[in-house]
Amino acid sequence: MPTQNRKPQTANRLFRLITFGCKVNQVDSAGLAQELAGLGWRPAAAGEAPDLGLVNTCTVTARADQQARQTIRRLARDYPGLPIWVTGCYAQRAPREVAALPGVRAVLGNQEKSLLSRLGAGCSGSPPEIHVSTFSPAVTFHSWRLRAFPGHTRAWLKIQDGCSHGCSYCIVPRVRGPRRSLPPEQVAECLLDLAVQGYQEVVLTGVDLGQYGRDLALPSDLAALVRSLRSEPLPFRVRLSSLEPQEVEVELLDELAAWQEFCPHFHLPLQSGSDTVLARMARPYRAADFLALAREILRRFPEAGLGLDVLVGFPGESAADFEATRALVASLPVTYLHVFPYSPRPGTPAAQLTPLPAREIRERARLMRDLGRRKKMEFLQAQLGRVREVLVEGPAPQAGWLQGLSDHYLRVVLPGPGEWRNRRLQVRFRRTNGETLAGEVVGETG
Repeated sequence: MPTQNRKPQTANRLFRLITFGCKVNQVDSAGLAQELAGLGWRPAAAGEAPDLGLVNTCTVTARADQQARQTIRRLARDYPGLPIWVTGCYAQRAPREVAALPGVRAVLGNQEKSLLSRLGAGCSGSPPEIHVSTFSPAVTFHSWRLRAFPGHTRAWLKIQDGCSHGCSYCIVPRVRGPRRSLPPEQVAECLLDLAVQGYQEVVLTGVDLGQYGRDLALPSDLAALVRSLRSEPLPFRVRLSSLEPQEVEVELLDELAAWQEFCPHFHLPLQSGSDTVLARMARPYRAADFLALAREILRRFPEAGLGLDVLVGFPGESAADFEATRALVASLPVTYLHVFPYSPRPGTPAAQLTPLPAREIRERARLMRDLGRRKKMEFLQAQLGRVREVLVEGPAPQAGWLQGLSDHYLRVVLPGPGEWRNRRLQVRFRRTNGETLAGEVVGETG
């Protein structure tokens, strides 16, 4: 990237925002961009040199930390003298480690993301400023009240943050704080904002979405929220992000099955199919519980998209434990797998356990990813000839074609005009196209 086009900061208020991690982080980044825009900044376009680099990090794995460090170093190398601010979960977990990276002028914890307007351009000197505080039990939910997601046809609404579980491998409760929720009336107000903007899909997301409402002054739950939302027909379809298996109750499934706007797509963190490993992970369910839940979901939503998180190579995982996980995954019509090789997170109980050999972890991750690819292709083949709703998101690489997302979370390409963008169409799937489906329009939703 060229550096000669840089202008003085007072004459050119451009920022480059780079985001890693989950949908909650994506929402937070949209909030940061909205706040910067309110201060007179704008995103740097391709070829423009930014006056501020902002990196919103993840720390769920060692690989996530590494990716953040590489990105920060690249920004510092490509734009000498650029002030770089780093926030997110890696910044929260290891602020001094982050502050030592080249170009970093400010480190903001997850609670300090909302301090952007107050800090202004003051964090541009040396040494780097560190604004990271620990979470108190009384921490409250912060809402950005987002109205736009530039470049996206789908919107995300964060309705929950934090986690109060204690999985032995997971750093999330420490870097995201305790569970907290957006009150139902504010959820409705935010959805109205997004409806006015014309979005055709909204993803309700949270760090531990299934815990929604349990911390409120008037305790509630996700099923009650869905019940209230489905009583007021929405002008868009609604998707849920990841749900912990032990929190998907029959009442919630009943409400979702009765909700016309709900996208039949479930993402569940399985982590392991071995009871021994699940117990060592401090996961509050067993493999039989997970299998029963998956079958209950598929009984009510026979064509649902089903995505799973799998953590391989956890300390003490035997070959038999790994095979139990593979067998459980193989028994389900899985749409996709997210496979995570285990890496110790400092500050977690599992970090004290003796790790498996790195080569063994890599091999198990490879085998599980191979299974994931086979399961996805099986699911794609089973869709041929069927009709599903697809939200058109924009042009595909192939001229004259569009790409979009089905209600059950499959990538789809179809021929059609550009004005179909942001429309919900009924599409018959005709053939596989790599890891996507190719189809033809047979109607329009509504």
